[in-house]
Amino acid sequence: MGKDTIYRQAAIDALMEILDRPNHAEFLYTDEVCKALNELPSAQPEQRYTEEELSVFAHGISLSLLSKRSAQRWQYDEDTATEIKFLERLYKKVGADMRGEQDG
Repeated sequence: MGKDTIYRQAAIDALMEILDRPNHAEFLYTDEVCKALNELPSAQPEQRYTEEELSVFAHGISLSLLSKRSAQRWQYDEDTATEIKFLERLYKKVGADMRGEQDG
């Protein structure tokens, strides 16, 4: 996340604190701002897959890699080499998702 990203809930809490102060007339529309903030998407993306699903994906990818690498030992094929590179990148992405890392 960038340095200018704030948590939506922190912004709402700050505005609610202002509403609780006496003489908050200068913040006449604060409740409307709070409502608008509540409707914003979260700064933290929701995880698309469960840990169990990601684990199954990783397992399937590793089995496919094992099979394709084994086939390459017997007879090299350029298309299979391309598939192996793709599966290796995919395996890394799934691993990053499992660790909660952002795509880079």
